[in-house]
Amino acid sequence: MRYIVFFLLVNISFSCFSKTYRTEIFNDKIKSLQVISSENWDSPPIIELRGNDFVEIKFDELSHEHKYFTYTISHCNADWTLSNLTSLEFLQGFQNMTIDNYISSFNTTMPYTNYKIFLPNENAQFKISGNYVVEVFPENGDKPILSACFSVVEPAKFPFTAKFSSNTDIDFNKSHQQLSFNFNCKSYNIISPQQELKIFILQNNRTDNMVKGIQPSSILNGEYSYYHNRNLIFEAGNEYRRFEMTTTAYRGSGIEELNFHSPFYHVTLFKDEFRSGKSYIYDQDQNGKYLVRCVQGNDYDAESDYFFVHFSLDSPEPLLGRVYIQSEIFNNILDNRSEMIYNRERKVYEKTVLLKQGLYNYIYILKESSTSKGSTAMIEGNYFETENEYLIFIYHRPLGERYDRLIGVKRIKG
Repeated sequence: MRYIVFFLLVNISFSCFSKTYRTEIFNDKIKSLQVISSENWDSPPIIELRGNDFVEIKFDELSHEHKYFTYTISHCNADWTLSNLTSLEFLQGFQNMTIDNYISSFNTTMPYTNYKIFLPNENAQFKISGNYVVEVFPENGDKPILSACFSVVEPAKFPFTAKFSSNTDIDFNKSHQQLSFNFNCKSYNIISPQQELKIFILQNNRTDNMVKGIQPSSILNGEYSYYHNRNLIFEAGNEYRRFEMTTTAYRGSGIEELNFHSPFYHVTLFKDEFRSGKSYIYDQDQNGKYLVRCVQGNDYDAESDYFFVHFSLDSPEPLLGRVYIQSEIFNNILDNRSEMIYNRERKVYEKTVLLKQGLYNYIYILKESSTSKGSTAMIEGNYFETENEYLIFIYHRPLGERYDRLIGVKRIKG
């Protein structure tokens, strides 16, 4: 009997402490980690199984000394924990491959080496759909310097429509947006949808307010409908703030000062103010994404310099909660890398970040200690007109199967 109890405890402990993967950096010398699809900086890292698209993972290491980095590929469940599959079951090819695509920066004040991984490649092809994570390791090291997440979706199997509206179940044209969607699986066999289907929904690639575990409001003749579900109501937020630093010849948009303090450039952004309670102003933003660009070169990945960027947010008093910069600058993670620090003397929240030349989007998020979900209400405000981006993932694990298939993805913007 005690062996059975021990076995159960081990399994419970393993499930409780299983790591949830996300795109993030674990080494201070690694910068500008991006995961995109088919060299389209605005596209989410999602490719079709056995299709023509590819995932591009790129990052910089702050030195001109070439490092021998290797990478492994793992398959994940719908919740980004490791699946129980072996490499032979999800990968045609090899593990622990060396990153051979790299180039040292030139004509920059900050030396760095840019590394790239393209998947699939001649050494690694995907056998099945689902979530994947690439971990990059230093030579002879057992701790990763970064993890990069992406998804592989099966070719379209059924009609899938989605929309969002400011006419929500809690307000009308005020501060929220409500998502609704449906898909027809009449020609696709699902025996027990409550157990087999898993739905995950992201707003602007944020994970702190991700929605999961929802059930359809109705199932009729193979039509799965998700309407009037309060879990699908999101804060509308506000358009992202922006700044541009593509040259040292002049100050770009959003920049108050551009100075050279030997040996590096420093950029001071205009002091930000609270936008809550003010009129909504439309701006064609990129929902937190950034684009590496420089005026003086052609190879942006190797010729774009690094600047120290100084953020500040005016606040007469410290707020009840932690203030974060939400952006792909920090891979949309709310942690100590993205947290602002309050300066009582200047009465501002401050943050200095080393960033590569380019065009950037960001907003401020307030998170109270009692919740893992951040809010835009206090600082940015919530405006129903805001143009947001939503990603809906449909995973299917048939009864008896050992992994979550990704059978549908819908991206809506507006």
